[in-house]
Amino acid sequence: MRRKREVVEGQMFRKLGPGGGVWQVVAIRKDGMGTQHAQLKRADDPLTLKTLAVTTLLDPHEFEWVPEGQ
Repeated sequence: MRRKREVVEGQMFRKLGPGGGVWQVVAIRKDGMGTQHAQLKRADDPLTLKTLAVTTLLDPHEFEWVPEGQ
């Protein structure tokens, strides 16, 4: 059985594929339908922001979690 992970502020994720980069979660919000979204900032350029559905961050084909200290 696959364990569901929770995404929290401060976590880092690496976008898979060419030019993906590392992103840090700065905020978690729910939309009007109850779907959770994460606001992310790029680790090497903190002025670059994007917002994604949490389910996208947890998709192993899209992102991988970066353990603390890496």
